[in-house]
Amino acid sequence: MSTRRKVLSHAALGALNGLVAGYAALAVAELASVAVRPGAGPVTAVGGAAIDRTPAGVKDWAIRNFGTNDKLILQLGIVSVLALFAMALGMLAPRSRKTASAGVLVFGVVGALAATGRPDSTGVTDAVPSVVGALVAAVVLYLLAGRLIVAGRPRSSPPSASGVDRRGFVVGAFGVAAASTGMGFLGLRLNAVGARQAAASRATVKLPAPASPAPKLPRGVDLKLPGLSPFTTANRDFYRVDTALTVPRVDVDGWKLRLHGKGVSRPLTLSFQDLLDRPLLERDITMTCVSNEVGGPYVGTARWLGVRLADLLHEAGVRPPSRGGPADQLVARSVDGMTIGTPVETVLDGRDALLAVGMNGEPLPFEHGFPVRMLVPGLFGYVSACKWIQDIELTTFDAYDAYWVKRDWAAEAPIKTESRIDTPKPFASLKVGSVAVAGVAWAQHKGVDRGACPTPGLSPFTTANRDFYRVDTALTVPRVDVDGWKLRLHGKGVSRPLTLSFQDLLDRPLLERDITMTCVSNEVGGPYVGTARWLGVRLADLLHEAGVRPPSRGGPADQLVARSVDGMTIGTPVETVLDGRDALLAVGMNGEPLPFEHGFPVRMLVPGLFGYVSACKWIQDIELTTFDAYDAYWVKRDWAAEAPIKTESRIDTPKPFASLKVGSVAVAGVAWAQHKGVDRVEIRIDGGDWRQAELAAEGPVDTWRQWWWQWDAKPGTHTLEVRATDRTGYTQTDARARPIPDGASGWHSVVVTVT
Repeated sequence: MSTRRKVLSHAALGALNGLVAGYAALAVAELASVAVRPGAGPVTAVGGAAIDRTPAGVKDWAIRNFGTNDKLILQLGIVSVLALFAMALGMLAPRSRKTASAGVLVFGVVGALAATGRPDSTGVTDAVPSVVGALVAAVVLYLLAGRLIVAGRPRSSPPSASGVDRRGFVVGAFGVAAASTGMGFLGLRLNAVGARQAAASRATVKLPAPASPAPKLPRGVDLKLPGLSPFTTANRDFYRVDTALTVPRVDVDGWKLRLHGKGVSRPLTLSFQDLLDRPLLERDITMTCVSNEVGGPYVGTARWLGVRLADLLHEAGVRPPSRGGPADQLVARSVDGMTIGTPVETVLDGRDALLAVGMNGEPLPFEHGFPVRMLVPGLFGYVSACKWIQDIELTTFDAYDAYWVKRDWAAEAPIKTESRIDTPKPFASLKVGSVAVAGVAWAQHKGVDRGACPTPGLSPFTTANRDFYRVDTALTVPRVDVDGWKLRLHGKGVSRPLTLSFQDLLDRPLLERDITMTCVSNEVGGPYVGTARWLGVRLADLLHEAGVRPPSRGGPADQLVARSVDGMTIGTPVETVLDGRDALLAVGMNGEPLPFEHGFPVRMLVPGLFGYVSACKWIQDIELTTFDAYDAYWVKRDWAAEAPIKTESRIDTPKPFASLKVGSVAVAGVAWAQHKGVDRVEIRIDGGDWRQAELAAEGPVDTWRQWWWQWDAKPGTHTLEVRATDRTGYTQTDARARPIPDGASGWHSVVVTVT
């Protein structure tokens, strides 16, 4: 054998020695991590440290090029670098075993520092796997290198494969590799015990039915075109972007959530069962990652189930900065040490910020945050969507920078309005002719608008205070002095009675909502319907504070009786008020205090119910009782005790008996199905076929919706009729009914003459 070949052969054996030693280090470290925690292993620890120190530009490049496989690429890269250095140290070992072994120990120190420096580190014990693995590797490298040293060869002479104990080296290397494989496999198995326990705990979770179900999706919300993203993203397809090299497997039985910090007067510690026992909301919410490039894939919509975060904050005594609260940042901490900072004002502005426990009808998948994750509609995930959450601290932006803010990302990040072409795909080859171009657009917490029809005579979306209908029994409008006004909340099932002043209400978190109200006295096509922007306190929050439970959760009261200063009594179902809708004690209307004729200083309103069972003006008393025990004012006069608003529609223009010119005529109006939503509106002329009208951009589910249809009017006298269909699939009936006992029904029609 030539000298060159001998040298190369000897180098190859040295490199193999290094690889065997490195393999032993990783295997032993895996076994040692069983005594500490799986995340303390050197590959995970070094990988996490690398992620923490990666510049934002490099991170975005990795996500852009590798997608959700970026972590796998990083781990393979770390192992590859370790393998190269291990080979180099292995080739050095025959010349200087002590120097090579010391080099291995240096790598152990790097792993130990990375493990103890991670945000989720539990202390110096996290260094144990890296240190033990390095020590074993150093010993293996030293001993196997001894088999590659020719007895009596000067250290300065070139290495040679002749005279070495090749057989002893191979036997030793094979034995070390076999033992390492056994230890590594044992370590993986033992570390997987916790993961299996977590999986078993997830399998036992039975999600309760939501107290506030998500509205039924309207017909046509999912176009189901080939290549177009579905409206709801399946869990398996939902994007995942986070820094966790190893997905945390949390055992739900031991999980706790702590809520504390600045401005928290009543700290909370909650178990998973504590969350499930609370009223749960179900909402369709689109999430977007800030790393999403224009047209990128990191956006998706799921049906989330969870507890309203604002309710927990209210229970803990937290006030937003706009109401004098001392904290402007909510810092959420994950079990893996991630910190995410969210504006308190945003969480408390009325949007459905959730602590989610379910995703698309099942418990959260582990990779999406099981058992609990946070999400705030309208904010990018890095400032709102903490997965595997275990701690919420109230603080300020001045006092604390969360994980990504420390890396030069903005502290506040509302999602931008964006759109994307899903089909055709880039560089597609298409046939001449009709081609479907389709995609998605998103503007979370704002909505994507396709415009409305500025038709003269059409009711505006918002009804001015001076034009808002007034129907009540007060011959003289009460003029209440706000300084002496009090509201009393008491009765059956109330464990903590409340007496509140007007200022007490103003000091609470206030919600602003667009809500359409309808009077039960409204005839088909009548004027007693209107939409205003109301400001008030969520009535459900007061009832929860008073210890009230709905009948479905064992509460003894099924009726809430509101009393006005003029003696009016109005009875409302407790279950409805507590089902998640925004029932309010309103103090403002269209940007000003309530007008006297509309209930100043405070009135009640419940979306989806006729006013006579929900909209007590000049309110001063709320008593919890039962429908069997008490009949409110209108019930004593033979009106129904429970009266949900019916799905209705109205033609605003043209007016009845209008004289029109031949040609194109705009037919327009409004339709309403509060707390259900309007799915479609149809028009027909002279009893002919129904034609679908265009709908204006949809507002909140508790508001009416404008519609319009262009009619090619022909000479003669014509009858125009309208009907609406709500999101439950119900189409309003043509059967005419008078308002008593529970509201009018039938199709609105107008007769016009065309010349």
